[in-house]
Amino acid sequence: MTTTTNPYRLARTVVPRAYRIHLTPDLEAFTFSGRVEIDVEVNEPTNVVTLHALELSIDTVRLTSGSLRLTSTGHTLDETYQTATLDFDGVCPTGPATLEIEFTGVLNDLLVGFYRSSYTDPDGVTHTIATTQFEHSDARRAFPCFDEPSLKATFEVHLTVPEDLAAYSNSPEVGSRNLGNGWRTVDFSPTMVMSTYLVAFVVGAFEETPALDVDGVPLRIIYPRGKGHLTALALEAGAHALRFFSDYFAIPYPGEKLDMVAIPDFAFGAMENLGCVTYRETALLVDPESASMVEVKQVAEVVGHEIAHMWFGDLVTMEWWEGIWLNEAFATFMEVLCTDHFRPSWKMWLGFGIDRDAAMQIDGLHSTRPIEYEVISPEDTRGMFDLLTYEKGGSVLRMLEQYLSSEVFRNGIRVYLRRHSYANTVTTDLWDALEEVSGEPVREMMDSWILQGGHPLVTLAHGQLTQQPFAYGPSSGESAIGHTWLVPVMTRSLDAPGVLRHLLQSEPLALDQAGPVIVNAGGSGVYRSRYGSAELANVSSRLDELDELERATLVADTWAATLAGQSSWPDFVGLLEGLGVREEPNLWTLAAVGFDMASRALSPAQQPALVEQVNAVFGPLYDHYGFDPIEGESELAPQVRATTVTMLGTLGERTDIRDEAVRRFEANELHGDLARAILRVVAGQDRPGDYGTFLERYTAATTPQEQVRYLYTLGEFSDEATALDAARRCFDEFRNQDGPIVLGLMTMNAHTGPAVWRYVTSRWDEALEKFPPSTQKRLALGVNTFIADAPFAEEVAAFHQSHPLAGDQRGVEQQIERMRVGLRFADSLRRHF
Repeated sequence: MTTTTNPYRLARTVVPRAYRIHLTPDLEAFTFSGRVEIDVEVNEPTNVVTLHALELSIDTVRLTSGSLRLTSTGHTLDETYQTATLDFDGVCPTGPATLEIEFTGVLNDLLVGFYRSSYTDPDGVTHTIATTQFEHSDARRAFPCFDEPSLKATFEVHLTVPEDLAAYSNSPEVGSRNLGNGWRTVDFSPTMVMSTYLVAFVVGAFEETPALDVDGVPLRIIYPRGKGHLTALALEAGAHALRFFSDYFAIPYPGEKLDMVAIPDFAFGAMENLGCVTYRETALLVDPESASMVEVKQVAEVVGHEIAHMWFGDLVTMEWWEGIWLNEAFATFMEVLCTDHFRPSWKMWLGFGIDRDAAMQIDGLHSTRPIEYEVISPEDTRGMFDLLTYEKGGSVLRMLEQYLSSEVFRNGIRVYLRRHSYANTVTTDLWDALEEVSGEPVREMMDSWILQGGHPLVTLAHGQLTQQPFAYGPSSGESAIGHTWLVPVMTRSLDAPGVLRHLLQSEPLALDQAGPVIVNAGGSGVYRSRYGSAELANVSSRLDELDELERATLVADTWAATLAGQSSWPDFVGLLEGLGVREEPNLWTLAAVGFDMASRALSPAQQPALVEQVNAVFGPLYDHYGFDPIEGESELAPQVRATTVTMLGTLGERTDIRDEAVRRFEANELHGDLARAILRVVAGQDRPGDYGTFLERYTAATTPQEQVRYLYTLGEFSDEATALDAARRCFDEFRNQDGPIVLGLMTMNAHTGPAVWRYVTSRWDEALEKFPPSTQKRLALGVNTFIADAPFAEEVAAFHQSHPLAGDQRGVEQQIERMRVGLRFADSLRRHF
């Protein structure tokens, strides 16, 4: 649909140029009052103005054009299109005008719009704050506005707040006026031209780091009182990212300052508001001495992701919401590139291989979707925020970058950003810039990846490359998986130096390379690979000559083939056993996924044989790594150790490991990567009193990461009464940002998951009312794990299909299809184990 035919789009009769927003939040009554002045351009004479407003009470409305003063004769609110239509007592002529609206609203607890949150400081004092989350279409909940990404304007914010509270917005504070009644008005300078979804304001009892001058850009971390000791890594990562992206894009940072704000309740990981980026606490505040490598990396990655958006998303913005995939995919790609430069020892592209595979697990389903699809309503947009947008989209960009070369790709990005600064684009604008710089058929190539779902299976057999669509099984109806891709394939011979580039189309492509040839050389391709018998034998005998990501890709593709019934379980286990002892976390993460699924599938009588296999694969790793660090080991070794301890202490049934985990738990010796592994092993034993200790330590946690470890590991207890008590607390005690995640994780427990699922669905309507809409899809996290009991699986499918989640049902349908793939795998495994 176009702007003129989509009923959810505003007419261009009146368009905004500048906003002056005045807001007074009441943190005791949970309300706010406001006034907005909008300088507009009237393109056609009119006595009606329609703009967006949702859950606001509109009071006085005036429209001024030169000496003409018009007063509203009434307004109509449309709940479907979330608009307010304002009628005036005369016709406004074309040209500049100013629209002034007074309004009131509620500080909600749904983590969208202008909402409230709270925290308790180290002295036991509880503080209420007010903050914002406007993406994708929720600025309209805070002030009447033209709430579409292409209707850019400047924003000047004025916040009237209690004089003892801090206030922040997108641009620098330029004044603070004490009103003499315990309140003050904080004035902020106008922003650059930008979209409404990027506006932000935060009010509350916050502290801040001293501003760090990053080549002229003041950078601060804003945090709840008492958490200043957790800011150093984010400050360092933020400074690095500002410099890295300014150089990479060859454009200075577009804002005047950058505040990164830790919010106690936050639905997402972070939000890229220009100059005032908001974060979930776990994504900004961390103690590197006690946190795991994964937790530390998350902070650096999310900081990089959000700062990348300052250029790609804020400076240049999609025209409408079907283009949000490119914003998020590009920021995902750039976060890895930036963090890899920040800490090369973390080997970020290796970890990104796991993220890509998680997306491909969804993309091999018939219920997948194209990366870009038509968005009509704001509700349609919600389905965009998933693995296919972030991880598959980012992986496709990485594949393109590696094919074109990093220098050519970067030059194309620079052309794109310079050409469209302060404006809006569609996806093909980027392809055109890259095609212009590279001379390659980028638009044709990328259309085949973006506009159809799925990905190919690329086979090397008898010296030829061929492609076919990859799927985990036959379709029972309509399939979103495409047919043919323009595949950028990189190959290398183990007997010769160098990597060759190929563009595989529908016809077979002959390779002229001697010796064993690696398909997907470097591991950046977004496709499954398969070898003919002779080719596979040649590669398998020389696994040591593959690089780390190539080995992980081989394991991932073998597991995918096993799930799809194209390879056998013994072949998969044999490959794992042949890997030996390698300090490559990706390999063992993939192995753990396979063993976990097999454990769910097998009968009790078959479990001992699986226990032997788990010990055969992970036993040598434990013999090498043990529980304690080895002098001189790399930063990645603790991740291998944690996976090993988890697997042997749970599925491997090693009593010595269980005993040592209990000893360390009781002594509270929980640090780094091993902390969560120990908690998982301990929880799985269901010892009396441990559940209470988990809750106590969750409440007393001194870092966000420690708190989340205990909270998320509640799902590992296998006693049904314990599980149901934890499920109740998700409704009654835990934060709204956490409840849906914990419930989803608890449904993944192989023993108590079905009971928790039945408990959640018995309170389904209450859950939908209580939990923020953007978090509700997490309630279905465990659906794909219900593979042991086919009748129960059908009960689960029937419920979710008769209780669809608005905007997110496609994701639920994908979980159901994954469950059915798992049921087929389980049936086959039980018959042949």
